[in-house]
Amino acid sequence: MIAGSASNSLSVLRLSTDGSLSPTDHALDTLHTRFGVVQDMAVVEVDDRVFVVAGGGDDGVALFTLTTDGKLIHLDSFADTLSSGLQNVETLSVAHVCDELQIFVGAQEDAGLTQLRVSVADLGVVIEDFGTVNGTAQDDMLAGGFWDSTLLGGAGDDILIAGMGETIMTGGAGADIFAMRSGVGNTVITDFEPGVDQLDLTAFPFLRSPAQLTVTPTAQGAEIHYRDEMIEVQSASGGPLTSVEIFGAGFDGADHIPVDLFTGPDTNTSSGIAGPVSVDSTGPNPVLTDAEIQLTLEAGPKVTAQADDQGVFDLDLPDGTYTGHLDAEKYYSTAGGEITALDALQVLRISVGLDPTWGPATPEALIASDITQDGAINALDALSILKVAVGQTPAHDAKWVFLDASTDLSGITPTNVDYDTGVQVTVIDNVVTADMTSILLGNVEAI
Repeated sequence: MIAGSASNSLSVLRLSTDGSLSPTDHALDTLHTRFGVVQDMAVVEVDDRVFVVAGGGDDGVALFTLTTDGKLIHLDSFADTLSSGLQNVETLSVAHVCDELQIFVGAQEDAGLTQLRVSVADLGVVIEDFGTVNGTAQDDMLAGGFWDSTLLGGAGDDILIAGMGETIMTGGAGADIFAMRSGVGNTVITDFEPGVDQLDLTAFPFLRSPAQLTVTPTAQGAEIHYRDEMIEVQSASGGPLTSVEIFGAGFDGADHIPVDLFTGPDTNTSSGIAGPVSVDSTGPNPVLTDAEIQLTLEAGPKVTAQADDQGVFDLDLPDGTYTGHLDAEKYYSTAGGEITALDALQVLRISVGLDPTWGPATPEALIASDITQDGAINALDALSILKVAVGQTPAHDAKWVFLDASTDLSGITPTNVDYDTGVQVTVIDNVVTADMTSILLGNVEAI
């Protein structure tokens, strides 16, 4: 855990077995969370639950719990009052004493210490799994797994976290928190109680206000849409739900910056290999340096992984055997030098019915010529390639495409550049191999 005073933020980093650090969450203080100008932070573990307390110049302290995948969920905030001493918090400490968290706070502007108590007497189980996941009569934390999940909280104040696949959540009695994940299957909440339960959407990127959502009341509750995300919220008592009933006057927690939001392959590098390549997830793949790896499973969610500067990637799948479609996305830097004005000249010749200067173009050369990917080779392709060659920003990016090495390309002509990228694969215990053909769009002379 890291606290940033100038940035009013809390960050979570995962320490791997090799000593490397990777971010899992980054939370920003809001009007409701009371850790602005943060000066101190304390972390305590109770059974399988981790609690984080932070405070600073915002005249109060904030309480969070940490999920199994390193995300902060806001539980409560304590603002300064006439009977407390939380004005400009300077130091704090937290201890697990019997069935309570004892929080001691010292402030710059107030004499003495303020003592806060938070009950942890009813903490239940922490489970992350797919299929049907049952809670207890206590305060459980249940998270859906890789496949479709049904989470049943039971009694208690539970935290239910959507899984990677489609998730059905039933909180049961108590004040429950339903926490979403971004980029997963549709989620259904079966028993939302307005004014009691909370819907935590902090995992949705750049969402800051309920006004950004499309909330459509239904006969049983409401449907909530944000970008490509959809949540079906069913009322515990039946009948439609409005945005105000679900969110009140607005979101009460911290704002979160999506540290794992993929922003595209690294465009500052262009190293790659043209022609036949073998991809193996057990080691380096020079052809996939800084590429995004995409695996669309036949029965399950889409999985993405970022390859490093050696082309090493980990799909992070559960053990087992899976089939799906493997593809990759990798862009080209204009500083690479592989694409030149000669490539533009060759494409211009092809566009007017001539062969390249070396003779008839191969199907791979025709694919490389169609940088606009509109299915035909024309002067616009030549112009775009020329812009790449001289370092300008073209309307169409030069990038690598990866085809199944066994694909029949005999039907490709200058007026019919039609092909599918990627390859069908079988993944066994998180290991995948594939034979592919790598083509840099625009780099015609390399083919």
